[in-house]
Amino acid sequence: MITWSATYVKNKNISSLLSDPFVSWFVERLHTGGNEKKSLWLGVWCIVGMCVSCAEEVKILDTEPVAAGVTDTLTLVTDLLPEVDTLPVLPCKCIYLTIDDSPLNGTKYLDSVIVAETIKANVFMVGKAIDESRKFQNYHKILQENPYIEIYNHSYSHASNRYFHFYGDPASVLDDFEMNRSKFHIEHKIARLPGRNLWLLGDRKRNCDQPAGRAAALLADEGYQIFGWDLEWRYAAEDYVPEQTIDQLVVQAEYLYTSSRTFTPDHVVLLIHDQMFARRHEQNDLGELIRKLKEKDFTFEYLTAYPVSMDERQE
Repeated sequence: MITWSATYVKNKNISSLLSDPFVSWFVERLHTGGNEKKSLWLGVWCIVGMCVSCAEEVKILDTEPVAAGVTDTLTLVTDLLPEVDTLPVLPCKCIYLTIDDSPLNGTKYLDSVIVAETIKANVFMVGKAIDESRKFQNYHKILQENPYIEIYNHSYSHASNRYFHFYGDPASVLDDFEMNRSKFHIEHKIARLPGRNLWLLGDRKRNCDQPAGRAAALLADEGYQIFGWDLEWRYAAEDYVPEQTIDQLVVQAEYLYTSSRTFTPDHVVLLIHDQMFARRHEQNDLGELIRKLKEKDFTFEYLTAYPVSMDERQE
């Protein structure tokens, strides 16, 4: 392209450049679209730049005025180019796979699927299990070493599954989260409250008018972002069989996205639980779920990329 451009600048005038079949091909391809549109745009702007260079060269080298037809021809060509504002903006169809209560008995399976599918995944970790089990200490290391996983805070104790009592003392909730963060070196101040689908991201919030909301406010004052979820893959605790089939879950995710019934439009936060995968069978094949979501053009992302404000969601 550089050699071709230099030859034209040296040997051609503007009229011959604009009538060249190569230039016409660029214009035609821009109107037909296609995956190469970004590359075509780069080429077109190179051509426009060459036109300007040619025009400058004529002004400098020629004492004769540039023919009026040249300017008219240039205007006609640029009129053929679509306005930048009219170019299609691809929607951000983001899904966030969030895994609660890790590390537990499903951790090794989850780790292997995430690596095999090379997707970004978000793990909300409970530290008490690590302290109480050598196996879960090893699983914690597996999570830390997985390059596709980001680890966030799900409290140290998981409220000991006594949620009413836990949220009755907001200060102790903050202490519980801070203990988990400092003891296990959790880098990101992203949290999910145990047993509560509550959101608090800057000025945006949901389900905060409950006792857990006071604890969430204290965490937010300490710089935490509190995430709930838009969709949960529910399961029966006695046999680990999910309530929704994989296809049903994909349909639900697609519906939430298209209807904008998520906390943030165009962004779907999916909750699954580590323990659900303690026993594997075809009903809870996470790999199949991921592949089917990809077929629907969902992009897996980290919660660190989630738009905190509505102004950020198109960036």
